[in-house]
Amino acid sequence: MERIIGIDLGTTNSLSATVFDEGPEVIGEGENAVTPSVLSRIDSGWLVGQEAQERRISNPEKTVFSIKRLMGRDLKELGESVYELPYQVVEGERNLLKVRIGESESYKDFTPQELSAEILKKVKQRAEESLGEPVEKVVITVPAYFDDAQRQATRAAAQIAGLEVARIINEPTAAAIAYGLDEKRDLQKDGLVAVYDLGGGTFDISILKLSGKIFKVIATHGNTQLGGDDFDQAVVEILKSRVQQEYAEAEFDDPESKQILKKAAESIKIELSLSPETDYSLEFPKQGKSFSGVFKVEDFESLIAPMIEQTLESCRHVLKEAKLSTTQIDEVVLVGGSTVVPGVRKKIESFFGRSPHVAIDPYKVVAIGAGIQGHLLAGGRRDFLLLDVIPLALGIETLGGTFSKIITGNTTIPIEEKETFTTNVDDQTSIDVNIFQGERELIKDCRALGQFKLRGIPPMKAGLPLVEVMFRVDANGILTVSAIEKRSGKKAEIEVIPFHGLTQFEIERIMEDSFEHAIDDFNERQLIEFRQTAERVFRGIEQNWNVAESTLSEMERDEIRKQMEVVRQSIKGQDSQVLKAQLDTLGDLTRPLADTAMGRSILAELQGEVELNQ
Repeated sequence: MERIIGIDLGTTNSLSATVFDEGPEVIGEGENAVTPSVLSRIDSGWLVGQEAQERRISNPEKTVFSIKRLMGRDLKELGESVYELPYQVVEGERNLLKVRIGESESYKDFTPQELSAEILKKVKQRAEESLGEPVEKVVITVPAYFDDAQRQATRAAAQIAGLEVARIINEPTAAAIAYGLDEKRDLQKDGLVAVYDLGGGTFDISILKLSGKIFKVIATHGNTQLGGDDFDQAVVEILKSRVQQEYAEAEFDDPESKQILKKAAESIKIELSLSPETDYSLEFPKQGKSFSGVFKVEDFESLIAPMIEQTLESCRHVLKEAKLSTTQIDEVVLVGGSTVVPGVRKKIESFFGRSPHVAIDPYKVVAIGAGIQGHLLAGGRRDFLLLDVIPLALGIETLGGTFSKIITGNTTIPIEEKETFTTNVDDQTSIDVNIFQGERELIKDCRALGQFKLRGIPPMKAGLPLVEVMFRVDANGILTVSAIEKRSGKKAEIEVIPFHGLTQFEIERIMEDSFEHAIDDFNERQLIEFRQTAERVFRGIEQNWNVAESTLSEMERDEIRKQMEVVRQSIKGQDSQVLKAQLDTLGDLTRPLADTAMGRSILAELQGEVELNQ
């Protein structure tokens, strides 16, 4: 049986999962299971994950994070939030957003699809290393409230990464699969489940009906611009104001200061999930300023309260859509890293009147559900029917700028709907079909997805042509639109490429470019990774040199010093394999030191245990 893995492409972290003999689980162990969704540009390629995370302050303008919030968006939709990013975001042709890396004439622009593809490549590589087999097909998850443009962008990213998308499923649906098919579950088989999904950059709430082996999403609502990033930004604003009380002239517009504040805010948020207050210190080297203080949990909770209230408004909306009250909900499932925040959990428990389910780690649950769905698509023997929904109505522009809905919001997919229209001008030989998505009555309040032209209609009086427009949404939530003039038989069809989406030609060009530079990129990445390893090894040797002086002979210590100098020279070179070989030699020379240092560390811990227990 072929393997189709699941991937949760997240705003903050990304991970993969599959079904093993023991059951569904994320792929990899410890830090290797999770890839931070961060990239840092190097001369000929990208560092991805933890290596990139470490360069956020040292190389802020070339380090990119929260890319998911840019997917399928344009500058107008991002609003003021774009100015808080330390990297530069510009708008190209067809409103296509791009991240600009580099200075003046030497810059290069990258689409969010390309950047997300680099994260997917890293997740793919880690999964292949862990599984010991190639990964070609995936199930990828997206927020339930992602519209067609954002789903198309996600599919394009996977294609650029060399992955075939077997299915795109909504994150809350993936969570329901993870709970519903886990043999250890304590969820009821039949009932109504609310899935509250608050990640790093997006939020949605979905109501699912679980009937035997049928999982049906009956309503969904959310906000693709609300998440843990916004919690961080609220903390950043407070930190700015506190620093400026002491240093009135302090400025925070440079990329380095933005990253320092962002990183501090993230740490404060995490610490306040574990304790009632936390100390913090800020160092701004370029400004020659430092600042320290205390952040209390009550201050943090009052900051994020308006944002949590927005999520509860979505909960009220979705319950109204489903014609349900909170008392009818049988279970509440939490998804996404931001649901770990105690203030969030308290509000959810109060709103629904019950403790939410957290039996599966909220960080892992989406990937596990996607992995199970991949297993089923590959022929796995767990039969159930998955019925997802389209989040927002789809339709076309009609006379006077009105929005004519052809598929209504919260319709189960796959779905095919058609409607017949006519002309309002005599002898009209072509018709523009302008496609929109949204819930308002006028197209100015909805989102333009794309357009195409139906040509060659024979001249007729206004009102005589019969133009049948058909909307098809497949199981991935991807839209195809076709039109036929029924009297003449003229047809036109388009798989909607959003106005700010990549065309197939652009995707293929990006892939060719990637293949062309693959070897250079790999060597460059390895060189940087080995240099970082060397720095860590040097620090470890220096920290334990007192152990070396008491346990190693003078000759052994001299050999280590000489080899450290050889490694330092190799770091200056450009050959990653030479550096690796010299690092391996240094590793062999320092192994006795490492074993002794580790032994002493364990002994000290054991002695501490003994003293505590006496």
